[in-house]
Amino acid sequence: CFWFTVEFGICRQNGELKAYGAGLLSSFGELEYCLSGKPELRPFDPPKTALQKYPITEYQPVYFVAEDFEDAKEKMTKFAQSIPRKFGVRYDPYT
Repeated sequence: CFWFTVEFGICRQNGELKAYGAGLLSSFGELEYCLSGKPELRPFDPPKTALQKYPITEYQPVYFVAEDFEDAKEKMTKFAQSIPRKFGVRYDPYT
């Protein structure tokens, strides 16, 4: 999921596709390519996104699009909560 959000994330804003991933924002060529209609754009769904294979030396053949940035955040939070773990995590802002 990191690859398709933090690096190559795309979301909609007021109906338009917007890039938010660092890999897209740092590469004019890939930014132009991702909006060209050539790659496949799929709805962002973390359980499916997490299983997607990706090349690291060429433009992505598939990108995942969230309905908006908040949608991506909510879906990632829900997905993270579904991952089984043998420990608990708790945030304490004072320590």
